[in-house]
Amino acid sequence: MKKALAAFGLLVGGAIALAACNGIGNLGNLISDSTDLGPAGVTKDRANAARTIDNGPGKLVTVFLSQAPDPLPPNMSRCHPLGSPGGVPFLPWPIIAVRTFIPLQSSPPNGPSEYDWVQTISLDNEICLGMRTPVEPTFPLQFTQVEFNLRSVSPWAYGHALVGPPGQDYLFFPGPPPAGQADFPSNDPNINARSLFNRAGGDVFVWVQGLDFSGAPVTTNAYMNTLGPTGWVLFMRDNAFRSGRFYNITGALKGAPRAFADTPSLADDGFFESVQVNGDNFDAFSEPFGNIDPIALSFCGIPNPARPYAFLDRSNADENIANPFAPVPAGGQGGFMLVIHREAFNGAQVVVNPNVPGPLPAPVLAGDLFGPPPSGYDSLAIPAINAAQRRARVDGPAGIHELGFSVFFIHGS
Repeated sequence: MKKALAAFGLLVGGAIALAACNGIGNLGNLISDSTDLGPAGVTKDRANAARTIDNGPGKLVTVFLSQAPDPLPPNMSRCHPLGSPGGVPFLPWPIIAVRTFIPLQSSPPNGPSEYDWVQTISLDNEICLGMRTPVEPTFPLQFTQVEFNLRSVSPWAYGHALVGPPGQDYLFFPGPPPAGQADFPSNDPNINARSLFNRAGGDVFVWVQGLDFSGAPVTTNAYMNTLGPTGWVLFMRDNAFRSGRFYNITGALKGAPRAFADTPSLADDGFFESVQVNGDNFDAFSEPFGNIDPIALSFCGIPNPARPYAFLDRSNADENIANPFAPVPAGGQGGFMLVIHREAFNGAQVVVNPNVPGPLPAPVLAGDLFGPPPSGYDSLAIPAINAAQRRARVDGPAGIHELGFSVFFIHGS
């Protein structure tokens, strides 16, 4: 994903809006001094990129991934992913993965692509989460873009499983092993344990709570809406990191940026342009704010959602979420819930080649689509997979191995 910027006037006013507009002129003019470390071991790139994620001692964040059953039992609701207070009348959706941790927040020599372990699903599948702030040296201090990347990966890449027990963090950076630890999607022979979530199943939500920012802002608000046509905010991919196999989810356009297109190094860029939902289309297909009750955590009108996406700002509360309906206040921390209803991905096909001529995105046409193909690959043919854990090809139903989304934070002091 690239810079989630546009329509700042819709988000903030006065001096903050002016500061944001002053920063827009340098978009795309990337600097590449990533080896020039300052006294704290932080690159000039990262130091200049406005606020970044604070991963100091005790700076924790909690991440949830959940999927509703389909069909839903009577005691669950599509519009109440966290259930009701006390569990009456609705219970929360089942949790696929959850973890509270200090985020890695990458730095050289490993580059921009480290991944925090979130949960072990099986012997051949772990879920990891990447978070990063794109390089933008004139980005105003009041703003931070964070790109989140959830992956269902094989834990048996050289340099990963060989050097520690399951549950260690992943590295993904250019070069021979131990590079590329998060590059290989899960190939679990149990097809039910292979995908990030069931693409033929029910609604999905991602919940991030308590993200700390450098400089300790007093207040923070999170946005995926109102980011305009240049803000690329959401995609799903069915296989390896650099493949062009993106799902044509609701509102998606081809010709979106290659993976890591906005980092200084060209060595880890994706091979293909991506297929993503941009800010305008996210707005067009998002549940209106008026239908979202932030107190009761109700995300749509009853009985069915009108739109496939919904987003709720859950900032200014910490990672202690024993009671999601009464989060612990914590000024300046970022938090949000992203709900993706099954209408967005059920039956979605894969785009053949997302590259388009010129700099502008394009609609996905019928001739661009196929499949989706079976999920799986032949581990025996990949030298970078631990030899003791290589498996012959076991293709299974199409799956979702990667979910990427970009959130824009606005800070006050």
